[in-house]
Amino acid sequence: MISTWPQAVDVAALVAPGFQKDVFAAAIKSFEQLENPLRLNNFATALRELIRIILRDFAPDNAIRACGWYAPEKDKNGNIVFSRAQRIRYAVQAGLPDDFVRNTLGIDVNSTIKEVGALNSRFSKFTHIEPATFGVPDATADQMAVEALETFSLLYETIADCRAEVERAAEDRAQEALNDELTNNVRHELDRLATHYIFWGVDIESVDIKALDADRLELKVDGHVNCEFQYGSSGDVARGDGLVSDDSYPFSCRVAAATASPLDLHIMEGALDIDTNSFYE
Repeated sequence: MISTWPQAVDVAALVAPGFQKDVFAAAIKSFEQLENPLRLNNFATALRELIRIILRDFAPDNAIRACGWYAPEKDKNGNIVFSRAQRIRYAVQAGLPDDFVRNTLGIDVNSTIKEVGALNSRFSKFTHIEPATFGVPDATADQMAVEALETFSLLYETIADCRAEVERAAEDRAQEALNDELTNNVRHELDRLATHYIFWGVDIESVDIKALDADRLELKVDGHVNCEFQYGSSGDVARGDGLVSDDSYPFSCRVAAATASPLDLHIMEGALDIDTNSFYE
């Protein structure tokens, strides 16, 4: 049973529940029709169509159209179409500007688009009905099916790996850009907690992208605020009636930016939480 092959199991883990899984199941069924001389061709064609479906799900028409980098493309009849290259670009970088991804993040999305295109072309040798793929012996068909499945996985993972690279780089650059925004907002929160304090700084420990679409970037930021709280005046402290606490307090917040200006990050309203519970323990 082809569905138990490691290569098929890998693909099954990649496709989404619902229509994608149904199409993949139908592709498997086509290949298992041993009496059909077109079983390899039908199987490969279904996989190629499944890639098209996945790209469409990753990059819907309306999402692509909303991106700043979008420029209409037309087919030979003059109709506006959404190309495979545009869908791959959105799947990788969403609405982030091309120059930001290329020059600031240092990532060449065009090379990924070309690589995915080359991998997609591999399916042609299986989908085209030629003597080399029509009614081939079972052992040959199995070998070609394995290659088709491996090509599918490699194509999917090429897109996913480039997306992950974009996100990691964007998180790193966001961390560099966040210091002033965090400092200003943390000072405002500290004003509410103590009559006097010395603010030593903010240590950002993690920045994770939570949303990235055509027009919005949202991140979760975690770290520690380093400060010295003083309750009461300096005279109160000297007399033992005040209190000084030198500590580090964990904080978390959500920040957002328009994809057109991805480093113009602002803390979302009500989304900064500084945990000072340890002060009272």
